[in-house]
Amino acid sequence: MPRFLDKIPVPLRAAAWHAINRMPATAQRLFPHTDEYRRWKMERLYDRAPTPTPGAPTVLFWVPGGMHVLLHVETVIAAALRFRGYNVHAIICDAPYVACVRREVTDGIPLENWRDLCSSCIASNRNVLNIMGIPYSSIGDFVSPERREELRQRADKVTVSNVRTLEHEGLHIGNNVWSTITRFLQGAQLGSGRDDIVREYAFSAMVTAEAASKVLDRFKPDRVFMSHGTYVDWGPALHTAMERGIPVTGWKASYLTSRFFFRHVADASRVDFHKLSDRAWDEARSKPLTNDEDESLNNFLARRYHQGVSFDMKRMARYTGETDAFLAKYEIDRTKPIWGVMAHINWDSVSDYSPMAYISFDEWMVDTIETVSKITDVQWLIKVHPIEAYDNPAAGVQRLIDTHFPNLPSHVHVIPAEEAISPLEFFHVIDGAVTVYGTAGLELALQGKPVILAGEAHYGGKGFTYDGLTVESYRELLNRTASLPPLDERQVEHARNYGHSYFIQRQIPLPLVRDPRSIWWNLQHERRDQLLPGADPFLDFICDRLMKGEDFVMSRKLVELADSDAWA
Repeated sequence: MPRFLDKIPVPLRAAAWHAINRMPATAQRLFPHTDEYRRWKMERLYDRAPTPTPGAPTVLFWVPGGMHVLLHVETVIAAALRFRGYNVHAIICDAPYVACVRREVTDGIPLENWRDLCSSCIASNRNVLNIMGIPYSSIGDFVSPERREELRQRADKVTVSNVRTLEHEGLHIGNNVWSTITRFLQGAQLGSGRDDIVREYAFSAMVTAEAASKVLDRFKPDRVFMSHGTYVDWGPALHTAMERGIPVTGWKASYLTSRFFFRHVADASRVDFHKLSDRAWDEARSKPLTNDEDESLNNFLARRYHQGVSFDMKRMARYTGETDAFLAKYEIDRTKPIWGVMAHINWDSVSDYSPMAYISFDEWMVDTIETVSKITDVQWLIKVHPIEAYDNPAAGVQRLIDTHFPNLPSHVHVIPAEEAISPLEFFHVIDGAVTVYGTAGLELALQGKPVILAGEAHYGGKGFTYDGLTVESYRELLNRTASLPPLDERQVEHARNYGHSYFIQRQIPLPLVRDPRSIWWNLQHERRDQLLPGADPFLDFICDRLMKGEDFVMSRKLVELADSDAWA
């Protein structure tokens, strides 16, 4: 934006921007804040790179929309691949359905008005792709009106009772539908008579699956790239690609601002993008950490808990190191082992992320409390996720516990989301913990404390957790908590090996989207030259590992660069 506009009052500035955006394209190119300027500059940048040949590998970006900020990451990687001689193509949503990941019951928008949001969403997504010069097609291009009507008739037969078994052309998509509905509800109950919601999401999943099949037929990509990998927007496309043997690479935000996890999905039933490949884990555990690696992990954990430097920790209580007042408040019997039950957000990626012992987090929580209520030789602290203090508290785990357990026994305590105790202080209080997938389990293992899992957490099965992958084996482990010892030296070493790989080597920076004004990411168009090969070592690394199918685990050299100020 021209500097002189900063001095103009906001109403006049808005009028000036409006006037500029109505100018001819050649005039708009004089103003760096305009989309036309950015599109033009990208076009000129592409002129400096060779045009990919028709025979070059093709990467398909499945970026349906709903969360257009995801496109800021995806178009950077797509453009970088284009500059490196690869063919890229994006598939976005043009509203052939209305039930998508963007819908949330807390928005209060009735189903009949869901389509009202679509036009602005489509325009926003297309704008990002047009600016970045990424060719794209729309989902609706591949599903005719006649075929949509057929799918609608099929969707009308889907109900709450049969949705989990839903298939399309032999492809199981029921879990994707149920997971999206659960996310839509944000922890609330679906309620009777709401098969209309189920039908809408079933229709979306079938349209996505239908389009994915046609898209793969047309473009014959060598690889597919997407976020999430679950929900009706992505899940059916991921499963379709993997059934055809087409490699799928996924990504998601990590714990540090503008850093990301990437993973090649090896098993469609284990989509978790946190997961480390067996090969990478074998390498990570093969030798003790060096002093520098050990220090990097310690520094990350210190910054995470003492300075609150972590993308996932919002409104975290300040660490004081004082826990006596907390123990007294809840009348904790210190003569008994103290175990924590680390609750999850009960609506996010809950049925098709990785296998777990229970159908849902709610069932896990209810059965856990029923089981531990009978284990009186242990003090149990049920820790409600801190996010519930400000994000939909009326429909979370606290509500679930209040409904099912109005009178808990004296050895079981609920620690509410708003309790003023930092996570690290809570870790100091407990002797061990129970969770399904939660990162807290890994962090406690790093402190040498035993952790029981009720699912295939990404850090599970590595020799430093107790894995209860069935209801029976999980309950059996709960009954052993009073006698479970601290981790031994070898187990702690393995936990630290894994923690270093996970927290240090796999949180990959993407400087082109690092926004100094926000904890979120946004395209920094003025840095577009970093898209060129050799200009950004992290983008070089991402593109190289993406196309070779190798693990996204940074070398020590890249880690040191990531932790310096040089990449900012």
